[in-house]
Amino acid sequence: MSGLKIAALYGFRPNALGLCGPKELPRQQILKEFLAGKISHSQILSVMRQFRGAYPYYELIARKNKVKTGAFNKKVVEAYWIGNELLDKVSATDLRKMVVSQFSGPGLLSKKEAIKKAGAIPENSKPHHSFHVLVIGSVTGSVDFTGNTKLKDLCRVGWGRVKKLKVKSGKLKVIVEYQPLVGEKKIKLGKLQKKEVFWDREIVSEIKIGDWVSFHWNFVVQKLNEQNIVNLFKYTKDTLDSL
Repeated sequence: MSGLKIAALYGFRPNALGLCGPKELPRQQILKEFLAGKISHSQILSVMRQFRGAYPYYELIARKNKVKTGAFNKKVVEAYWIGNELLDKVSATDLRKMVVSQFSGPGLLSKKEAIKKAGAIPENSKPHHSFHVLVIGSVTGSVDFTGNTKLKDLCRVGWGRVKKLKVKSGKLKVIVEYQPLVGEKKIKLGKLQKKEVFWDREIVSEIKIGDWVSFHWNFVVQKLNEQNIVNLFKYTKDTLDSL
C-alpha cells in the first residue's frame, strides 16, 4: 500500500464530515474514487496536500529523516498515523517551529494562538497523530476538543480486535473491542470495551472476526499487523504520558 493511499484512508472520513481537507464535493468524490482504485496517484496528489493539519507533519518527518522521496513516502505517512522510528528524529523544538510557521495564517490559527500552542508543547513530544489531537487540537477551527475526551477519542487513531460483523440499516458495521480514552484532567487508556464502527468494503475489502483494525472517526481504516499494533500503542501512550 502506498503512502498516498494510507494518507487518503485516514483522511477520508474526517473529510466526508467536513472537518479537514478539501471541502468541495468533486474533490471529496475524487478521494473516494482514488481509494476504490479508479484514479491514479498523480490525480490525487494535489488533493492530499490540502489536508492542512496532516501535510505539514509529513513534510517535517520526511525532512528530518532525509527521505528523498518526500512527504508521501509510505514510511513517513505511517509514522504520523500509526508510528515508527522516524518520529524519533523529530524534536519538540522542530514541532514548535512547525506549529508557528505552518499552522498560523488565513483559515488557520492566529499567530498569537500558534505561539501559545507551540509554547505548551511537552519536551518529549513526537509528530504522531495522537500528539496533534491531544496537544495541538484543530488548527482550522472545524472542531473544538476542549474538555471533551469522547471527541478526542473519536479523532485519535484507535485500534481494536474485531468481535462481530453486522449489517445495520443497510450499512456494514464492525464491533471491535478496544481501550477508549478516559479521564479529564489526566487522560489515559481505559478498560476494554466494545464499540461499533462503520465499514466500507470498497475501502477495506475483507475483514473477519479476530482481525485487528484501526479506526478514525468511527470508520474502519485498515487491517493492522502486529508491529502496527505495537507502534500505535507505544506512540499513543508516549503522548498520553507527556501530558
